[in-house]
Amino acid sequence: MSRTRALIVAGIAGLLAIAGAGAAAAAAPPAAAPHWHIVESVKTTAFDFTAVVATGKTTGWAFGGNNPDAAPTAWQRNGAAWTKVAFPGVKDDNVVYAAATSPANVWAFANNPFGTASQVLHWAGAKWSAVKTFKGAIGGATVLGASDVWVYGETIPTGLGVWHYNGHVWTEVGKNFDGGSALSDTSVWAFLGTNVEHWNGHTWTATSVKKLLPPVIPGPLNFPAVTGILAVSATNVWAVGNGDAQDEGGPMVVLHYNGTVWSRVAEGGVGYGTGQQISLDGSGGLWIPEPGAEGAASFMLHFTGGKLVKITLPQKTDAVTVARIPGTSEQLAGGYVPNPKVTGAPTAAVILQYS
Repeated sequence: MSRTRALIVAGIAGLLAIAGAGAAAAAAPPAAAPHWHIVESVKTTAFDFTAVVATGKTTGWAFGGNNPDAAPTAWQRNGAAWTKVAFPGVKDDNVVYAAATSPANVWAFANNPFGTASQVLHWAGAKWSAVKTFKGAIGGATVLGASDVWVYGETIPTGLGVWHYNGHVWTEVGKNFDGGSALSDTSVWAFLGTNVEHWNGHTWTATSVKKLLPPVIPGPLNFPAVTGILAVSATNVWAVGNGDAQDEGGPMVVLHYNGTVWSRVAEGGVGYGTGQQISLDGSGGLWIPEPGAEGAASFMLHFTGGKLVKITLPQKTDAVTVARIPGTSEQLAGGYVPNPKVTGAPTAAVILQYS
């Protein structure tokens, strides 16, 4: 074969190979868009997952509760596996919030069903231990470090106040709120009713956001109020408000503080919100779990692109908690699959992931 003919044959073969590779690539299915899916399901009629926290891309914790005949449980994530771990919870208590700064510094906050007592529990890498009890209900918490923890009490049925732990002692810092979020020991945000307040290390300063909340609706009972807050930086603080319309709840509003003023950036949706259960989406937005109105299935509200978008969850999951997986746009959520024949009862406790 002449050198010229050999080059022509090689060229044709190369073109055929390229064409074949292109056809194979064209035939490959597109990557699935991020979506909510169940990663752990425990068949049960007795409990659901009431709080979750991610401590790394493949590590984290979920807490089972709402079981009147048993104490809450703790489940540790390691890769794809979730394993039940010994947990010194009190019978009937629910873990209402969890937070962490590392896999060896995880905190859980639990209330009794009457809101008259609460418990703070800590994981230091080897076992869980109860470190503090309060007379009153915990509405939320911020963990800045192993020796820097903020707890925000609920005002109903008894006022707990705001408490700070410095690694040695717990100190009450001011008055009653329903929840809060701390950036540092000299910059803490909290909310109560139609006000948000800021702690500068010495005093609390109140700001009314009443005009930014949904208006009172004539006729049905409704009490517009702030229901959650999340401080990201001195110039980036988010709050969620709710019109609290009778029966169906809502509408929801998203408020933002830019370091100077508060503004309303979105409105829509029904439901009652879930207090401090707000999670950053990693792209400048938020995830907010929403209980379904009047027995309907719950859903996620995704604040993205300046709008509140309703996201349906698999198997009509009732999700009550959400937490971002550090360093990613992925999320964990916890809840249960409702029993269609028994209102409020589960058929399975589930953990979901958005990825």
